[in-house]
Amino acid sequence: MGTGATVVIAEDEADLRDLLTYTLESNGYTVEAYSDGTACWERLRDGEVPDLVLLDIMLPSINGLDVLRKIHAEDRLADVPVVFLSGRDREETIPDGVDVNEDDYITKPFSPTELRERIDRLA
Repeated sequence: MGTGATVVIAEDEADLRDLLTYTLESNGYTVEAYSDGTACWERLRDGEVPDLVLLDIMLPSINGLDVLRKIHAEDRLADVPVVFLSGRDREETIPDGVDVNEDDYITKPFSPTELRERIDRLA
């Protein structure tokens, strides 16, 4: 897919944020990248609705789980696909019984091809 779809990224590791941005932009996506949960949430709350959100779980200020909860609480954002990124698998990161309802979960490290394929499917 790609072609013009907007992906908002929240990733605090600068090198990884740059890699994500490069990978997606080189495949036709428009990317807006942020280094913390607060900046990402402010953009989502106040800006145009993106086609997909790519969230690191462990973010400064507001973590990815809380950003996702805020997304689901906003009617205009509730249908935006959200993909989590984490250095740990889902069972280690999201406690049992916590329903966060993300659309996909990618464990770091990941291959850029796998990332692109998963995002193409959702965006």
